[in-house]
Amino acid sequence: MFTLSVYQQKANKFLVSIYGDREASAIIKLWFGSRLDMSPIDLIIRREEEVAFPTFEADLAQLKASTPVQLVLGEAFFFDRAFVVNEHTLIPRPETEELVAGILERFSNDELKVIDVGTGSGCIAISLQLARPNWSITGVDIHQQTIDAAKANATKFGANVDFRLTDVLEEALPEFDLLVSNPPYIPVSEAQAMDRNVVEYEPDRALFVPNEDALLFYRRLLELATAEKKDSPLYVAFEIHEDFGEEMIELCASFGFKEVNLLQDLQRKDRMIFAQYGD
Repeated sequence: MFTLSVYQQKANKFLVSIYGDREASAIIKLWFGSRLDMSPIDLIIRREEEVAFPTFEADLAQLKASTPVQLVLGEAFFFDRAFVVNEHTLIPRPETEELVAGILERFSNDELKVIDVGTGSGCIAISLQLARPNWSITGVDIHQQTIDAAKANATKFGANVDFRLTDVLEEALPEFDLLVSNPPYIPVSEAQAMDRNVVEYEPDRALFVPNEDALLFYRRLLELATAEKKDSPLYVAFEIHEDFGEEMIELCASFGFKEVNLLQDLQRKDRMIFAQYGD
């Protein structure tokens, strides 16, 4: 058993050379905080305490192999909740938190039928349901293992979300007022420039689309949204690739959507589309 500072020094020695100072520090804070059940303040003021850290060497070996720290821990934070994640789910990103925040800013707790397409860990659907308990929310994904992870998270947080196995490219969707999606949107040609810990450890099906049809999923979702005329308006909220903002505006407009709003994330990159169909 060693002091916390010794574990920190040993972790830094290996991780800084792989991830750089800033990312290594963030990884260590998340890793140590989760495994040792310590707050960021604890990690500072208790540095000279001896602590039991039985998973340290096994964890470090995975991190040295570029396994994302969230997969090492089996959890990722989203809206201050630790969601279960695994090799079948995409690791939630801060940009997706911004999408959820944007939805909550636009819609009250009045009854609303919501569908989250490509639900993954269920982080979007569950966060929305917990913030808007009057909403009826369905989350769909194409793989059973992914749905199982989403259901585990719903149980963990006590969220009432209906998770279903659905291939959105082949099947219809249940009725909805608001369609939310962070679908695959990265052209496969970009994979070679991406970090190894993303490309090798997160599911390709949640990340990549064909180079020749990068808007494949958005087009299909807009087709489904406009397939049947409704008496009341419906809405879509999408996370998008930073390079396809104008194309997404044009695509939404081509399906008759109005009030198409393109918003940037905190990094000032085009990242979200909010649009309305019908009156």
